[in-house]
Amino acid sequence: MNEGTMATPRDGSESASVLVVDDEPQNVLLLKDLLESKGYTVCTATDGEAGLTLALERVPDVVLLDVMMPRLNGLEVCRRLKAAQGTAMIPVLLVTALDAREDRLAGIDAGANDFITKPIDSGDLILRVRNAVTTKRLHDRVAQQFRQLQELEAVRDSVTHMIVHDLRSPLTGLQGYLDLLSMVADGNREVAEYAREAHKIADRLKELVSQVLDVSRLESAQMPLSRTDIDLVQLLPTAVASLGPPPEGISIAYEISGEQVIVACDYDLISRVLINLVGNAFKFARGNVRIGLSRNEDRVRLTITDDGPGVPEQFRQLIFEKFGQAPLGQSNGARSTGLGLTFCKLAVQAHQGEIGFDPADRGGACFWVELPLKTS
Repeated sequence: MNEGTMATPRDGSESASVLVVDDEPQNVLLLKDLLESKGYTVCTATDGEAGLTLALERVPDVVLLDVMMPRLNGLEVCRRLKAAQGTAMIPVLLVTALDAREDRLAGIDAGANDFITKPIDSGDLILRVRNAVTTKRLHDRVAQQFRQLQELEAVRDSVTHMIVHDLRSPLTGLQGYLDLLSMVADGNREVAEYAREAHKIADRLKELVSQVLDVSRLESAQMPLSRTDIDLVQLLPTAVASLGPPPEGISIAYEISGEQVIVACDYDLISRVLINLVGNAFKFARGNVRIGLSRNEDRVRLTITDDGPGVPEQFRQLIFEKFGQAPLGQSNGARSTGLGLTFCKLAVQAHQGEIGFDPADRGGACFWVELPLKTS
């Protein structure tokens, strides 16, 4: 094996490295000299196994790979490079005298990005390598930006978690003082009413704080599940009742058979999922909310359907995103923070279930949850 010296390619691109793998010394020398004359750094290997080892160690920008080699042929080397996480995105150019259709298909099936036909045309080779380097550079840039976004998101989540965690104590104190204010109102109904309404707002703030913390714990798999056998037929009306009476003008229709539907789940988490989804339906329904429960082989499917304005198609991928916002319908301009639905998604996934959204048949929105049934 040999390694060329570092230089800047004459086409103006950043210095790039090329691995040449060929068992014919004259071919190796030809490719090496040609590429180095254009400023590329070249390392070489004379058989497939050595080339695979070198690619995994040095991760070049492009691999020029002969097909017909002893020990390990080029197709197998290409297949292994594409299967390895660290080298999967390296462009592989197969250098071959084979030009039959089946040979090309075999190369494509192995994951090859391009072909260079022997005898080698120097202009064709340089253009194809240049394009492959450009592709690799674009991938590397996107990957770097993605890592930076992940780091920024981690910082944001850390700061959010810290702030939200610190809010719990003052909120608890605020609730205590509001309770005292209600007790000393001395018959002043207006003051007592203000205190009660303020207490409701403080309760809502505390609920949002808990949601943020729970989302963080679910994302990091640090929320333990207390699984028990729960009958969803009984749980559903109990969870809905905890929301209080439906908003004025909204009716609830249950589409549930009388048979038990048993799932092994965390009662509190799944109750909160149902409360979130039904509460969301109450918020946007115009008149009716339908709650359905049906079996599907080894799973149960829960549906909450409203007749509201629905979700515009371009925003349907956002509604389960953390801190994402999407207008829920054009008529009332209502918006969702996405936090409650993010909690629902993570809680359901923690139970090996699925959650999703479909446009309702008669307008509105249909949110569904699928959970595995308890096996006997």
